[in-house]
Amino acid sequence: SLLHPQTRLTEDTATTVADLAGRSVLVVDDVLYRGHSLLRVVQHLVQRGAARVVSAVLVDRGVSLLPIHADVAGLRLDMPAGSIVEVHVPPYEADFSIELVRPGA
Repeated sequence: SLLHPQTRLTEDTATTVADLAGRSVLVVDDVLYRGHSLLRVVQHLVQRGAARVVSAVLVDRGVSLLPIHADVAGLRLDMPAGSIVEVHVPPYEADFSIELVRPGA
């Protein structure tokens, strides 16, 4: 099972750059697992006119089901199905950590 099985993306219109035409955009995500959220973000940015989209993730599980990859990964992990990677990043959490969680443990 996934920690967050549904991809829920929102756009903050207060900080949105109106015109991405010809711009390069860096997308940073915590964990690349199946690739749903990263692919949707990249598609959205390209539709908005971004000339180039580069992706960086803290953890790449290496099992993306979709045609998407991270250009830069802090860690590349080979984990069994059903395992969960939890990433905690300040200021959203008190301390930075990456935890490997096995369901039922």
